[in-house]
Amino acid sequence: MAFYRYGKQPKREDARTLAFAKYLTPAAPPPPPSVDYGAEVADWGMLGNDTVGDCAWAGQAHADMLWFANSEHKQLDLPTADVLAAYSAVTGYDPKQTEPDGENPTDRGTNLLDALKYWRSPGIDGHTITAFVEVDPKNEEHVKSAIALFGCLYIGVELPRAVEPTSASVPEWTVTPNGSPENNPDPQAGHCVIYDAYDADGPNVVTWGQRLKASWGFHGAYCDEAYAMLSADWFAAGTNPQGIDIQTLTHDLQLVTG
Repeated sequence: MAFYRYGKQPKREDARTLAFAKYLTPAAPPPPPSVDYGAEVADWGMLGNDTVGDCAWAGQAHADMLWFANSEHKQLDLPTADVLAAYSAVTGYDPKQTEPDGENPTDRGTNLLDALKYWRSPGIDGHTITAFVEVDPKNEEHVKSAIALFGCLYIGVELPRAVEPTSASVPEWTVTPNGSPENNPDPQAGHCVIYDAYDADGPNVVTWGQRLKASWGFHGAYCDEAYAMLSADWFAAGTNPQGIDIQTLTHDLQLVTG
């Protein structure tokens, strides 16, 4: 039987977090009608998120896989053990404290800003990012542009009960709030995923080792944080984010990180 865990802690506000909108220049092209970068990845893998609340780390590994697959045209193998080691390093998760019923008091999930900072150095198995910027999840055009320019987005959602997975299947993410308790965002179901594609109907989600379709309505209702990351692997694919002021971004990053 498959299980599906969450693991995103509530969004943390930090005035030092750099905003995507600041670095868009007039040279930035409008987002294309659709992109699909995740098709290059043959096997995403659960990476522990079937039994442990390490979604922030599974999402990080999935993004690394996507960038590598698009640049090298081969698959990146990131073992579950390496993903869980990163989870432990940042949060104190200790697998030895797992109880007979499968629960673990140290399995408390992750704040996404903590995971992003670890991603800059040392990263999972040495796969790092140069910088990250926050994208306003309510600005659909910026969400599309960020996916198109950077390959994917690192996303936090508060899922409603209406899309809770069962042992047999994971529903598509197409519901919206309708006044019922089942469709309300649930802070106890904080989850981290990546968006690896989009089209007119909505973004594509990578979670629990598979790809799901989401609607733009779902995204607008349940996504509470979104980040774009600068990846050396993505640049290696010849995909330089046109219209992004990288020089200013790098300078600002040095100011806020010391």
